[in-house]
Amino acid sequence: MATTAARDDRLTPNAKAFLQVLRARCGKGRETTITKGTMGAVMARSARTIRRYLVDLVRFGYVELETRRNAQGLHLGLTVRITEKVLPFFEEAKGLARWLAETPKAAFLPFSGSVLSGKAGVTLLTPKNQSLNHPSYQARKTGDRTASKIGFGANAAPI
Repeated sequence: MATTAARDDRLTPNAKAFLQVLRARCGKGRETTITKGTMGAVMARSARTIRRYLVDLVRFGYVELETRRNAQGLHLGLTVRITEKVLPFFEEAKGLARWLAETPKAAFLPFSGSVLSGKAGVTLLTPKNQSLNHPSYQARKTGDRTASKIGFGANAAPI
């Protein structure tokens, strides 16, 4: 789903969530049939609140509504049609083709400039490596007994 509605400050957070539910009900299509009562049960809101959400979504152009009727003209529910603003840009072939045709402004070469050790992408350790300068490391390296005094010897307590 496009992020246009999610970034729209005119919509309430619950109206945005309701739009997500509508989009999920549409699946791969663009329309779904609902009733305000059923959607109220899904969203744990009243039918009146669902009506407010629908009015906001229609006003800002995210959905189109049509009343569904039977042969006698009685209302059966609403047919909600999702507009282009809600669909992701790749839903339409032209949008996808436009996106694929874009060329980046600069080439993405993450390790091209870091050939320090002879192998591309491998960096060398700095001379200020703290583990090599630590006195306990020096003591272990030389076999000095100061390592056990610091607490890194064979008789040291577990940390």
